[in-house]
This record gives sequence, structure tokens and C-alpha cells, in this order.
Amino acid sequence: MLLQPPATETATLRFGLVGPGEHAQENLLPALAGLEGARLTAVAARTMEAAAVAARRWNAEGCTDDWRTLVTNGEVDALVVAASPALHAEVVDHALTHGVSVFVEKPPAPDTATLERLVDRERNAADGAIAFVGFNFPYGESYRTLRTALGRHGQLRGIEVRMVSSKPTSPVWGCATVVESLLQGLGTHVVDMALREMGPPEGVSAYRTVIDARRCAIRIHLSYADGRTAALLIGNFSNRLEYRCELVTDEAVVGVLDQHNSLTLGRPSDAPGAGLLDGKETLRYDWPSRRGGYGRTGYATALASFQDSVVHRRPNSSPLSACLDVYRVLDEVRRQVEEQP
Repeated sequence: MLLQPPATETATLRFGLVGPGEHAQENLLPALAGLEGARLTAVAARTMEAAAVAARRWNAEGCTDDWRTLVTNGEVDALVVAASPALHAEVVDHALTHGVSVFVEKPPAPDTATLERLVDRERNAADGAIAFVGFNFPYGESYRTLRTALGRHGQLRGIEVRMVSSKPTSPVWGCATVVESLLQGLGTHVVDMALREMGPPEGVSAYRTVIDARRCAIRIHLSYADGRTAALLIGNFSNRLEYRCELVTDEAVVGVLDQHNSLTLGRPSDAPGAGLLDGKETLRYDWPSRRGGYGRTGYATALASFQDSVVHRRPNSSPLSACLDVYRVLDEVRRQVEEQP
């Protein structure tokens, strides 16, 4: 999918937030605060106290414990929702019906059937409203630098993504198992990244490694008729979120991005197009931590792309419909993993 660059001139867009939890406070709200032409006007939470605290902290004018009023009272032009998949789906359905666009954190729905209904709603949304799924990783400035660099060195043939965390170690979001929770939490990210680059796969293979009673690793292999592959690893056995992505082109140029912060490019000496990256030489770039963290990790640039689509009626680069193939791959992964002893 094409990533839309943010517009240089943007009209003011009134945002409402549904779900001022840890993720929103640490990532989405700081990114939104730095977005030109965006203004947070209202916050909705499960309790008035939580909504009021977040509204004061982020200079929002209104707060409520009923998110529906943000839509029906005309207080906002767009919503950001960061809650559970079930609430995501409910907010998206209600907002699109009333012509309000939504930036919805992943996963946007608890299951494929619900997502299919939301896609139908998206196609017939009132007043051209859109639903933008907040996959931040492909919007990260460091990742986009990697893709630009590799774009000069042939077509992509393989992708490997490693994404592990310390959670979940118990079921969350209404899921029945830790495996299902892990697939919704990290699995949606890695499969989305692979499908954006490679498209829907011809084959899916998945294997689960049991580490202890609460922790596991899941390896996902996507295969394509022309020999391309994607190898994906997710797990809940780390003490923090770790992210590493490796891409290789048909000119044997390899790009590795580690933790959004370090980019390495290399190629063998006998590969086509001899030049700077010959032999055992590599090109490395490190982003200083002080430089635009929310742009580097993709939160600011994803929100900017959403804002640009809403204000200027440009194509949505992360629609609900694009998630259907992600969910279908994960359904197959879940089926295979559950059949393993």
C-alpha cells in the first residue's frame, strides 16, 4: 500500500480521543500534540475522573464518560480510539455511520467476521468518512529511509521481522488464550508489515515453541509462487519490546533496521551494481534518540497521513479493507498452532 506523505498546509482538525490509557498517553497523544493543524478538543474514558485527568493534561476542552456524545454532539471532526478490539469495532461502526473519520489502533476488530462487517460500513460511510488503522511500524521515518535506500537496488525478495515483548502472559481483550492474545497484539503488526511489502501469500506455515507455562514463541512463514518468502517471529519472552526487520532484494542488497534506531545496508562483492557496498563493507546510520522519536517510530507520521486523507480527501493508506488479508493469515496461523500438541 502507498504511504501518503503529510501535507505541508493543513486545516485545523478537531480530534476526540476514546481511551486515554497507557498507550495513548505514551505515544498517540504526544504525537498528536506535535501535529500541525490538529487540536485535541475532547477526551472520553470509562470514568469521568479518568477523562478529566487526561483532558487537563493534554489541554482538551471537554471530557466525558460516554464516547458517543463526541460523535452525536458534533464536538469533533475525527476520533482517535485506543482501547480493546471490541470497543474499536463499536466506535468505528458508530463514527462512520455518522460521518466522522476514525484513527483506530490495531487490532481494529476482535475477529474476521466483525472486520468484514466494518469493511462494508467503510465502503458506505456517511460524508466520505474513513477508518485508518494505526499500524505505526511501516510509517516510521527510519523504516521509510530503509525502503527508499533499498528501492534503488532491485525488487524485494525476502523479509524477516522479529517482534517480541514481555506480554501478554495471560489472556487479554476478551481472548480465550495467550496465543490468541499474542497474535492480536504482535501478530497483526508483523503480518501487516509483510503483506504491505509482499502482498497476500500463497502458503502459510506456523509453529509454536513452548517456553514455559505462560510464555511461547510463534514462527510464521509466508511463501509465494515466485519464490519470495516472509519469515516472522513473535513472542512474549522478552523483558521489553524488541523489534528487528531485515529486507533483501534481488540484487542481494540487505537492509536491517533495529529498534527503529539503527539502519545497516550491505551487499556481497559479486552482486550486480558494484559500488559503495562491496565486499565486507556496510553502511550504517544511527538516529540520535533526541531526533523526532514519534516520527521515527511512526506514530506522528501515521497520524499525519490520516489527517491528510481526512482534510484533503486523499486516498486512505491504511484502510480497514487492507486488514482483511492480515486477519485471514492470522486465522490460518491460529488454526495450525492450535492443532499442535
